[in-house]
Amino acid sequence: MKILYYKMRAVAVTWLLRLMPRQAPMIFKGANSSLALCEQVAVLGYQKVLIVTDNFLYTSGLLDKIISTLEENNVRFAVYDGVLPDPTFDQVQAAEKKLREENCEAIIAVGGGSVLDAAKMTAMLRTNPGDLASFTGIRPSKNAGTPLFAIPTTAGTGSEITLAAVITDPISHMKMPIGDGKLIPRYIALDAELMRTMPPSITAATGMDALTHAVESYLSKASHKASEEHAFAAIKLVFKYLLRAFDNGDDLVARDAMAQASFYAGAAFDKTSVGYVHGIAHQLGRLCGTPHGNANAMVLPEVLLAYGDCVHSKLANLAKLIGIEQTNHTEAELAQQFIQAVIDMRKQMDLPLKPQGLKESHIPDVVKEALAEAGSLYPVPRYMSKKEIADLVRPLLA
Repeated sequence: MKILYYKMRAVAVTWLLRLMPRQAPMIFKGANSSLALCEQVAVLGYQKVLIVTDNFLYTSGLLDKIISTLEENNVRFAVYDGVLPDPTFDQVQAAEKKLREENCEAIIAVGGGSVLDAAKMTAMLRTNPGDLASFTGIRPSKNAGTPLFAIPTTAGTGSEITLAAVITDPISHMKMPIGDGKLIPRYIALDAELMRTMPPSITAATGMDALTHAVESYLSKASHKASEEHAFAAIKLVFKYLLRAFDNGDDLVARDAMAQASFYAGAAFDKTSVGYVHGIAHQLGRLCGTPHGNANAMVLPEVLLAYGDCVHSKLANLAKLIGIEQTNHTEAELAQQFIQAVIDMRKQMDLPLKPQGLKESHIPDVVKEALAEAGSLYPVPRYMSKKEIADLVRPLLA
């Protein structure tokens, strides 16, 4: 009965994602494109904006040129720098309060996925006041949000192009996924210059996040021609450029390519949703504080293996896509080679394989919530049992 319910939900999610109206953002790309975006703020007539970011970025000097460009164009600004990893309801409420009290007409979000998600929900809350928990799920809000300009500083979440945001309930620590076409920013700058100083560990984790988005999108039952085009582009770019960006942060060609990969991956899963990798990773973040990209990397190849032969054909296609094409190999063999390529890349970047603080007593909770999340929101290739999820989680124990 539960599987039937999940299948019905998956059909509903698939059609909601395909039919939900989306605004097409204007995209600025290349070195210093973030400054061109700031000039656009003035061209559009906005006189005061709220910069949403985190304290590290604000005090690091990374925003100095952005702020100078706003000042040169006579755009006044206020700053909210209270966003933390896995942003909570209270951070969004605090940002919205500042937006309102400072009479800002637009928002510029500068940061990683947490900052972008918080800014997206701040923009929506300003024009749709109420309980943030009421936004949960895939449903359109009544009013368009405050105009939002997005400048990602990491290459992984793809939040700048998705209709999704994930906000954490500070009491239950549950991650609340929200889907609404009005969440997509109106203007985006993919500026590799801002990503030069990203540490190798974050480069690795965010790159694996982008790869997970693209692979899970392609494997989704909701996958279709347009989403597959974006997923393939992201996967090719990740395998070609992620290790280059990891090894040399000043390689702007690699940085630019990874920014594009993250964007393509976001555009892919925005139309298809994701799968069990995310279902498990969100629980590791909730219980152990594991950064999302790291959590995805911990289980991506293992989940692909657990799906079994229902994904062999598609994983074989991905093996060919990244250049693993050997004659006389079966689809199952090619699928295993793609999974091994993911494992090898994970190992080359020395990504952590176990979350800190995970206990045996956590496993039933992880299993329950991962099954519920995937069953309710993700058109997965096939539904897994409690035992299968437990068998994926138990090896993560220290």
